[in-house]
Amino acid sequence: MTLRTAVIMKTDISNSTPRFRTLLAADLQALLGEHHAFLARHAAAAQGRIIKPAGDGFWLEFPSVTAAAQAAMAMQEELRLAQPNRGDDRLAMRIVIVLGDVAPEGDDLVGDALALAARIETVTPPDEIYLSAAARLAVNQAEVRTAPVDSFVLKGFSEPVPVHRVEQRHRTRVIENEFVLITDLRGFSRGAETTDIAAIERVLDALHELIGGVARACDGTVRFSAGDSYCLTFTAAQQAMTAAEQLREGWAARDRQQALGCALNMALHQGVLYAFRSYFFGRGVEIASQLESAASALLAPGEGGIFVTGAVRAHLAQTAWHNRLLPVAVQLRRGPPGGIEVYRLA
Repeated sequence: MTLRTAVIMKTDISNSTPRFRTLLAADLQALLGEHHAFLARHAAAAQGRIIKPAGDGFWLEFPSVTAAAQAAMAMQEELRLAQPNRGDDRLAMRIVIVLGDVAPEGDDLVGDALALAARIETVTPPDEIYLSAAARLAVNQAEVRTAPVDSFVLKGFSEPVPVHRVEQRHRTRVIENEFVLITDLRGFSRGAETTDIAAIERVLDALHELIGGVARACDGTVRFSAGDSYCLTFTAAQQAMTAAEQLREGWAARDRQQALGCALNMALHQGVLYAFRSYFFGRGVEIASQLESAASALLAPGEGGIFVTGAVRAHLAQTAWHNRLLPVAVQLRRGPPGGIEVYRLA
């Protein structure tokens, strides 16, 4: 058996069993396919490769510990910034990196390094990146900061195994010129006080399914949700408007079928978005949120609408939406000096 030294990464989706049990087979297959593509993309960017799947996780190989650690940090950052949902339902991943001897077995690899990674994974919390002692010594400390965790008694190892963690550097990310779409169910909060829990859950489940499906279809990103409100972002105005109309039509169809009793209101603005860990803030979000709230005063009970700012309309000059956007008078509580132009989609 020919041995060689390799840098091995093991990934695992945290708490996946109860989460996956709630998914249809087609949805689960799609989720795992997207996750495979996500890992393959980050691995390739660091000259790494996927070796084989392992349940909902994967084994990967990299040319150096530093490259593996940087890829792992990029994976964790993207998961924090681009999640279909937050809270307990979000996708979280644990990552282990080890350095050790492996041997080829067909297209596979075997050896003590893989056994060590599998054991360290059992003590790795969600969202963390753990390193074996050898991997920690090999990593470039100027590029990747590490800290000791503890020594663990692991099955198959005669002595306690020292483990280290990557100290991930959380920096504020500036996302410029995004089209920020805020959605809200009008009257949901008041109705929730007098409606039974089962009915409330049906409404929230229907909204969650619709938002996620439209975001995927229109290449959007669900940045966060708060109760019955969602924040989505898009890189192009056309994508954002297509998503808004699909949401309006999709929600109306669900309301006709299930008598949900809440209208969907939306506001769209182009601006800067700041992301720190899983927090999103900035004028782009602030103006879109204010617009959605202020525009509600123009609507009749049970009515929803799609409202956009002048910055958005300017990007739709050569589209069919341009002439359907009619000016309306909306005063934002903390709008820019001189006010802001607001239009409603007819």
